[in-house]
Formats: sequence, C-alpha cells, structure tokens
Amino acid sequence: MNSSGLHFVTAFPENIAHYHPSKAENIIEITSVEGNAKVIIQNSSGMLIKEFELKKTWKEYTIIPSQLELQRNQISNKTVRITSDKLINVRTFHRKNGSIQTSLLKASDKLGKLYKIPPMPSKIAEQSLRPSEVPEAAPFTVIVINNSAKNNVTWKGDTVVMQEVSLQPFNLAQFWMSKDVTYEVEASEPVSVLFGHPCTTVFNCTCGMLVTPLDPVSQTKLNFFIPPDFTTNGEDEASLLIADQGSPLPYDPNRPAVKSVGSVVFHRPGLLLNIIPEEDFATCFRINIYPKKPKFTNTKAVLVVHKDHKDLVYNRRVPLSGQEWNDIKTTHYVSKTVPLTEWNNVFWSPKAMMVYHIGYQGTIMFGNPAPIISKYTSLKGCVMTPEVVNMGDVAMGWRESIQYCKNLGLDLASMDGTEMRFLAPKLHAMNETLMQVWIGFRRSSLTGEWYRLNKTKIENTHWGEGEPGEPEAGQCAMMSLDPDKDFGWSDESCCTAAVPLCYKDPLVFLN
Repeated sequence: MNSSGLHFVTAFPENIAHYHPSKAENIIEITSVEGNAKVIIQNSSGMLIKEFELKKTWKEYTIIPSQLELQRNQISNKTVRITSDKLINVRTFHRKNGSIQTSLLKASDKLGKLYKIPPMPSKIAEQSLRPSEVPEAAPFTVIVINNSAKNNVTWKGDTVVMQEVSLQPFNLAQFWMSKDVTYEVEASEPVSVLFGHPCTTVFNCTCGMLVTPLDPVSQTKLNFFIPPDFTTNGEDEASLLIADQGSPLPYDPNRPAVKSVGSVVFHRPGLLLNIIPEEDFATCFRINIYPKKPKFTNTKAVLVVHKDHKDLVYNRRVPLSGQEWNDIKTTHYVSKTVPLTEWNNVFWSPKAMMVYHIGYQGTIMFGNPAPIISKYTSLKGCVMTPEVVNMGDVAMGWRESIQYCKNLGLDLASMDGTEMRFLAPKLHAMNETLMQVWIGFRRSSLTGEWYRLNKTKIENTHWGEGEPGEPEAGQCAMMSLDPDKDFGWSDESCCTAAVPLCYKDPLVFLN
C-alpha cells in the first residue's frame, strides 16, 4: 500500500541497548511527496515539538525529547503525532551507538482493528522472563498505539481474552508475550501496533533493541517472498515469524515463499523486518541516505520483481537491465541488491515490484520497507497523478474526434508506439467489444510523412502487418483494440467514423 499520508502517530519503545555511556537517540525522518508541505510534530496532548515547511522531495530530521521514550508502564500517553497538509512519508530511527533500528510508519488511514502477533524468535523465547525481572531477557513487547478516538483494546492469548483496556486518544498500551502462546490484538477503533524487544543479546556482551510495525489482518491469505539477499552471511541465523503460526519457521532458501493473513517478519540478529505481501507491491519507491542524524553508511536497496519484468527497473533515469538477479526459488520473482551512493534514490518500474532499504552497522543489519510513493503504472517514471483516459461513446471522423477531446480538456492520444502498446491492453479490458479507436497521428498531405498532433518527434510506431499503406489508402491513424492483432495501427480515411481515444499525460515525479 502507498506509504504516504497526512496523519501519523507513533511511539519510541524503551531502548536499553548496552552501549554505556551513550544515550539513546529517537529520531523522526519526514520526506515530502508534494511541494510545500506544512508539517507539525506534537506530543499526545498537542504540545508542539516542531513545526516546519518542506519543499517537494526534501527531508527533515527531528530529535524527539528523551522524556517521550517509553518506560514499562502498561498505559502511557508518551506518543508522537505527525500531521501535514500535503502527502509525506515518515520513518523513525531508534539509535544508541552500535544499535540502530529503522521503521517505516503507516498513515492513520491505513491502520486496522485486528492484528495477529508473530511468535517470538526461538533463541529469545527460551530466555523469556517476566518484565519485572532482568530486562535483557524480558519477553517481547507488543505496543498498541491509539489514534484520535477513544478505544477499547482486547489482548488475547490462544483466542482467550487475557486483558481489556480502554485508551484515550493518542494513548498506548503495552503487553508482554509468553513462550508458546499465540496472541492477537482487537480494537474498537483503528490502531497501530509495534512488535519488539528492548534489548536482545547480539555479541560481545552487548545487546540492541528490536522493533517493527505490524500489518493488520487481511481478509485472505497473502503471498510473501523472502529474497536470498536478506540472508547474506547469516542464512543459518535467519527465521520467519509468521502471524498465524505458533512458532518461528527457520529460513529455508529452497522455500522462500509463505502465505499469511497477517504480518510476516524476517528475523536475524539485530534485525526485525516486516515483509510486504505481493498484493501490496507498487511501482515507485524512494530511499534517502546519508542523513545528518543518524549518520550511517553501507546502505543498500533490495529489489524484488517478476522475472519477466527485470529489464524494466530503473533507479531514477538509469536502467538496471543487464545486471545479475537472484532467483527466489519456487516463485516467478527475482531479487537484486543495489548499493546506494546517491542521497536520493528513486526506484521505479511500469510493473509492480517491491524495494527494501537495508543498512549495516558493522555486521549487524537493520532496515525497513522502502517508502512507496506511487502504485500507478507508466513508462515515463513515477506517476503521482494517473493518466486520464476517455474513449468516446459515439463514432465520428478524425477531425471531429480532435474537437471532442478538446471539449473534455484532453487531447486525441498521440503517445509514441511503445507507450500506446503499453496502454492498449488496459483499453481492451475497459471495453472488450470496441475494436478500434482514432489516435493522434496523421499523414502530411504535402510530404506524405506521418506526424503527431502534439508536434513531438515520432520515436516509435506500432503499425499492424502491411501498414501503413500508400498515401491514397488513408491519411489518419487508428489503433486496433483486438489483442489478436497485437493492437496494431492502420491508416484510414479521416472521414471514417470511429470512437476517439482521448488522453491526458500523468503527472510524473521523475522525468
């Protein structure tokens, strides 16, 4: 789903990572999607933390006051609200020297009321104690963050109600897990849910916190693919935490695809990564790196795309075609790791794919799904506002078709052949009985050369077999909507009656 939104609410779990005397830093990264976004960051009671304006594609980092970090009280008002008048993406950093966690937040309108909780990783579950005892070995925590309405939250274990709490707007509740129990959260109003641990042992007597947002329960089982790129130098330590399974599943490179109605979380030491289902793949992603705070290097993008579309993937204007991809076994998908060297990276494809942002602190991985900024498809780049397509319902001549489209504020379609061929299957799906439409190409009566109505140079055409004929065969162009004719073009008399194809270009983020 699109990561952009206008309203967000989050919290910063207790970070007791062992890096004394370093202090924990809690940071919010906000990136604008549209221009001149006015952003306000407040605490739960509305007290202002920061207010600023962001130009398009700019980003801003805000350090959250340390007193807003959660303690172990079950009910708390230590939440942070982010609002904007234009679409933004929001990411959080939880940092304490060698311990870093990053999370991509969901906007308030994309939250749910029912969440199934993944199982704890096995090694940590074996150390599980009550939260009042040794904090490094305490159980995993589930943090339920309320939005703007009063809410009733039910905490269930093995389908049995274990606890019920009432939450005021922008308050939260914390629940602690036990080994071998399957949990879920049900609320009367939408909530966001964080899943994590304050400090898990990593190596050399140090520990780092783990945290990731979870996805609400879906109506059907969704498909999740785990790219082999996640397991580099750590395949034996990797596991999958699947929301509707009672125990962790060791990562199997020969079976990297799973199904679930809830979250699937990839785990390896130092990392909890919420996997995005195939059904939520998108076409355009943005990754920012080299922020002033926190500063880290060695960050990469991991791309997942259908193997038939791997030559249609770009980073800004640079195609990734011809590069090596890894098979995700048992699926039709492939993956690739791309080192990030630019501060602003825009990965896009006219076909749906998924991108993750992965970083390294020494040998420890951290990361999050890359922010999605568009799900619309185009051969031009990242589409912010989709194209407008109108096929008239009355057949008319070519000249009359031009005026018909102008009356709608559109133009008779005159994209090049590649773009027209990309659009044609969509048109066929819209009206399977319509066989041909006028398009904005005409033959010059003076020279016999074909030209576009929009006066741009013709780069590609898509003439049908034996087309176009001699000048006397026809002066204007039609496009077939018959898949059996490969949507080819033909030249026709401009007085022939046909339905016009009216079109307006999409608003593209990346030109």
